[in-house]
Amino acid sequence: MTGPTVVLGLPIDCTGIFAGCERAPAALRAAGLVTHLGLPDLGDLPIRIDDPTRDPATGMIGYRQVVAVSHVIRDAVHDLLAGGQRPLLIGGCCTLMIGTAAALNGLYGDDVGLVFVDGHADCYDGISSPTGEAADMDLAIVTGSGPAELTALSGHAPMIRPRHTALIGTRDLDAARRDGSPNPPPGAIVIPAEAINGLAEASTAGRTALGALLDRVARFWLHLDLDVLSSEALPAVDYPIPGGLDWDELAAIVGPMIASPSCVGIDVTIYNPTLDHDGRSAQRIVGFLESVTGRHSESS
Repeated sequence: MTGPTVVLGLPIDCTGIFAGCERAPAALRAAGLVTHLGLPDLGDLPIRIDDPTRDPATGMIGYRQVVAVSHVIRDAVHDLLAGGQRPLLIGGCCTLMIGTAAALNGLYGDDVGLVFVDGHADCYDGISSPTGEAADMDLAIVTGSGPAELTALSGHAPMIRPRHTALIGTRDLDAARRDGSPNPPPGAIVIPAEAINGLAEASTAGRTALGALLDRVARFWLHLDLDVLSSEALPAVDYPIPGGLDWDELAAIVGPMIASPSCVGIDVTIYNPTLDHDGRSAQRIVGFLESVTGRHSESS
């Protein structure tokens, strides 16, 4: 099986103030996502995070809502995977990884990995995070570090073993360490952005990470945070960082991963339509997804 089989929107933004990412599913549909990919569209889950209060115990914004939203995502993704679907989740913010990891662990136990393609390592905790947003902490949580209500959302922690993760394209590790953030999960495969400079290196990075991960697990989930791209490639993200990949480099990394029969699902996050005044970024994202999923040849 190659390519996703169904689209599901997850309209959440963990700032608690509706900063814009929650509009991404609707904006990408308006730009032709469903038409171009030719996939069944399940609409959006009825989820929201609108509490901007930073919880004093966990350091997380809207903590109770993050827990509730993660339960809903867990159950929905579990049902799709158990029914033989290969979902394409359209976020929203990276908070969706918590419920998704719970679904993966509930179905596959420890025999599942996570390819984390992201400009940020997302390994902050509630103390070191400068924002308190769950999207600062999602990788830490799914690999076992954080509030127990979230780290063991599947009934087991960690939901993804640290050595079953591959981080690709990160470029905030030094800044995160200066903030006091813990390091990436121990034993994780880490290929930072500075190790990728051009198509050949991007292709090698993707093959290397995928090969190493599949030596450890039988299947994996692909998380794609679009801030792995440079601001020149995609300006419509909330927390841009200098540097980053171009679209061709990103395609060289994730295209073979999406084509792998071991990939059980994909999520795409962090596009902010309020920063995309002419809609060009939405159109570029749709074209990219059409290309890397191979749906253009199936729906044309």
